[in-house]
Amino acid sequence: MLHGIALRYFVEVARSGSLAAASENLHVAVSAISRQIGKLEEDVGAPLFERLPRGMVLTEAGELLAEHARRTLLDADAVLGEISASEARGGTLVRVACTEGFTRSFLPAVLARHREAAPNARYALRSGTPSQVEHWITVGEMDVGLAFSSGSSGSGNTSALNVVHSSVMPVCALLGADHPLASRASLTLADLQAYPVALLERGTTVRQLFDLCCSTRGVRIEPVMSSNNSAALHAFAALTGAITLGSSVALKGLSGESALVSRPIDEPLFSQRTLQVTTMRDRRLPAVVKTFVDTIVDMIEHA
Repeated sequence: MLHGIALRYFVEVARSGSLAAASENLHVAVSAISRQIGKLEEDVGAPLFERLPRGMVLTEAGELLAEHARRTLLDADAVLGEISASEARGGTLVRVACTEGFTRSFLPAVLARHREAAPNARYALRSGTPSQVEHWITVGEMDVGLAFSSGSSGSGNTSALNVVHSSVMPVCALLGADHPLASRASLTLADLQAYPVALLERGTTVRQLFDLCCSTRGVRIEPVMSSNNSAALHAFAALTGAITLGSSVALKGLSGESALVSRPIDEPLFSQRTLQVTTMRDRRLPAVVKTFVDTIVDMIEHA
């Protein structure tokens, strides 16, 4: 029989990579954690970790148990949160993972609307790359993921994820409302060549699609600025007349001097990008997380 405490210790060792780190995070003696891991391995009948000089790595059997254990523990927490009238165990917490561009205005607006209906809710917001968002949802570190996928890679392509919502979200040109190109209904890569362009660093879906389009068209555009921070790119574009790339949803809620407008770019590849809301597959979501998912999907659809 697999006991809850042993599973919690096991999941933390798998997450942190060592007994010492798990001991520090859980405030439990290393010997106690090691003893529980040993009992688990006896129950399973196979080693769960490969003991290496610099830490512990899950074996194939360990990976299978880890997927089960994470979901089991999260489901138990969800049930306890529903049973507890005071939700003292943290049932009101919503943990959101996203790519960095959504942290500027869109997700704060979603959080504000959700909090109106759930005033006792608490939030943890973490940003990272699409692959990091996928990992955090897969291992249960975060509850809801929001990220872009180019279709060939990224969130939603793993069986450990449940894609709650998916919307086509083309890459657009973002530029100041007074920019010479702002009056046009759509733009081309040739239009962009005549102006300074600020781009996200390589490795993002926007940059991957942009580089592919330029290569296909034989167009060379060297960015005057690159960054892993979209807010910096937006501000730079607004202040200098440069053009950056992104999505129209990322501009939701922005106003004032730094406000930008979005214009479509006439490139079919830019329409292959999708926006995905994900959760852990087969996980029982706490009620407050379910309502948050409904809120975020509604605001995406009406953005």
